[in-house]
Amino acid sequence: MKKIYLLVFLFFLVKSLFSQRKYNKLSIEAGYGFNIPISPKDDISTSDYLLPNHVDLGVRYMFDEYFGLKMRYANDRFRDKKDKNIGNGYHRLGIEAVYNLSSRLDLFNNNFNILFHAGIGVTYAFPGAIKRFKNGGEFTFGLTPYNTKRYERIGNLIFGLTPQIRLSDDMALTFDMAYVVNTQQQYSYSGELLYINRRKVQGGFVNFTVGLQFYLGKERRHADWYYNSRKY
Repeated sequence: MKKIYLLVFLFFLVKSLFSQRKYNKLSIEAGYGFNIPISPKDDISTSDYLLPNHVDLGVRYMFDEYFGLKMRYANDRFRDKKDKNIGNGYHRLGIEAVYNLSSRLDLFNNNFNILFHAGIGVTYAFPGAIKRFKNGGEFTFGLTPYNTKRYERIGNLIFGLTPQIRLSDDMALTFDMAYVVNTQQQYSYSGELLYINRRKVQGGFVNFTVGLQFYLGKERRHADWYYNSRKY
């Protein structure tokens, strides 16, 4: 599988290097918004966790005006409105493929765009139950953690859409909507162990984010807007 990923990457890299079109390919991105737990919800109410506790940073490289790759760091803090000591903290690293739907489908105009992104990641979660136990308190169900690690490692799948509004040739405003799948998690968003038998389940949550993209390079246009700029 790793060889397949490498071959795909090399294909688009070579295609990018030999492209004769003049546009910038690199951008840095930052976003802030909400994380909404979807599942599991055994011991929480979603409304108690609707807080703006999501921050992400990313670097994106477009191989052409349609396809690119993005490296992302995201921080999600799940906290109960009624008791801020209850919760779980996520630190996620991921790599995502980015596809410019507007260019491919000939949609929208020179100032509005939409990107699709999907990828994989790994999350290091820091549940409140482990922190409480380390500080001399009682672990969930009166048990003890399996090991001395303060975190739970979780694999992720990420799917999302990013509408863009072009503010200038160097900047765009974004409204990102993403669903993050936790392939296996042992702890709830409240930071407590889900089941007394330590069973792991698949979970997921939603991110709604407002952000800015800053385009880097000496050319006038970025790949995001190159196709539309030729039309308008």
